[in-house]
Amino acid sequence: MYVKNHMLPKEKLTTLDLNENVGSALEKIEQGDFLSLPVFDGEEFKGILMKEAIYRYFFESQIQNKEGFLTEIKVKDIYNDDYKSIKENELIENASYLLKELRTPFLPVFNDREKFVGILTHFSIFNAFSEVFGFDKGTKIVVNMFDTPGQLARLTEVIRKENINIMNFAVMDAKVLGVYRVILRVDTNNPEDLIDKISRAGFKIGDISK
Repeated sequence: MYVKNHMLPKEKLTTLDLNENVGSALEKIEQGDFLSLPVFDGEEFKGILMKEAIYRYFFESQIQNKEGFLTEIKVKDIYNDDYKSIKENELIENASYLLKELRTPFLPVFNDREKFVGILTHFSIFNAFSEVFGFDKGTKIVVNMFDTPGQLARLTEVIRKENINIMNFAVMDAKVLGVYRVILRVDTNNPEDLIDKISRAGFKIGDISK
């Protein structure tokens, strides 16, 4: 999966201009129930303005005149121009790592010509991995197995012999020494017989849900 398949494209974004006053910026943020918005200078992406930064600036500056603050202070006085970005053709896993490590509300996305094309949010990442795990499809079977060569091949062979399609699967560290958790999504509405075959093959079933 690539970033470009899950990002919010530029044309669908609510944006701020560097020379926009804080009152206008805050109105956009409140109307859209946003926590932050991308900042532009014309067509050029410049950074991020967070709602929290506006309030912090107001209180820390000890400005007494609220209306003056909203009309006289500009986005360019408060926004954050120290940001990390990602390319649209990078893998979604890389973006997920960056969002987690940087604790940023979103990642600006650029194409190979260094042109801003959209943003990738935490919600976009959640939707991407929901698609991978197929939360709304098939039957989920969690199998716990030891980390020894050939185990995964044996498991998939059991399922193949039952002529059941594996829609998707993921392998995760169970945080127990030498044990891995395999999360399967299989295309069957009657999984009991398959579960019995998997158990008889020596695998431990951890969870089942439709």
